[in-house]
Amino acid sequence: MPEWWLEAMLPGITFSVLFIIWVVLPSRPEESDIGSKIRTFFKGNKND
Repeated sequence: MPEWWLEAMLPGITFSVLFIIWVVLPSRPEESDIGSKIRTFFKGNKND
């Protein structure tokens, strides 16, 4: 297996894991950043 694949895949994997953690972690009350909007999009509206 070529050695360059690690250099090519590591940034994508790191970004993906950090993005998932950012969306999955609970938000602060009344937080209105982009992470909260993404979280609400995946989980649905809290008022439903």
